Amino acid sequence: MPTDSALIALVNDVCGQFARAEVARALAGHATSHAEHATLTERAARFDALVDERWRELVKAIRAGLPGAAQVERFLPVRPLTNGHVELHVHDTQARRLVVLLTGAQALAVGAHLTANGAVSLDRIGRKLDSGLPHVKAAPPFSTNGTAGQLATPDGAAGPPAAHP
Repeated sequence: MPTDSALIALVNDVCGQFARAEVARALAGHATSHAEHATLTERAARFDALVDERWRELVKAIRAGLPGAAQVERFLPVRPLTNGHVELHVHDTQARRLVVLLTGAQALAVGAHLTANGAVSLDRIGRKLDSGLPHVKAAPPFSTNGTAGQLATPDGAAGPPAAHP
């Protein structure tokens, strides 16, 4: 896998060869003789061949450096319920499926924490902002009478019962 500097150099080389080919073609269009036109057209063809060669190298380098395609999850990882709660479907470290039930306030606080931590990570300042965020308060326990919550739908009607694995 190439370094970031090598990859940027490869991109610059592809762009430079492409620009040279375009300039040669433009000059050929304004040539004053058949010989000059033929020379400039041949030069453009050589630069095009270099572009093709370097382009294949660039594509190979990019594919080597990127992970495989992201996969679509088979389940909805976050589901709002009609009672104002939110189900968060997760997996533990042993790949067991879990459902975390959050109140609306807890879901907003967790979202704020995730958003802020993501922003910090993207900004790469190297500091955690969690101490400045509101604390996620414990909610009263949910009733475990065996009934599942109803899914919230855009039109406000209740959907089918939520399945808890």
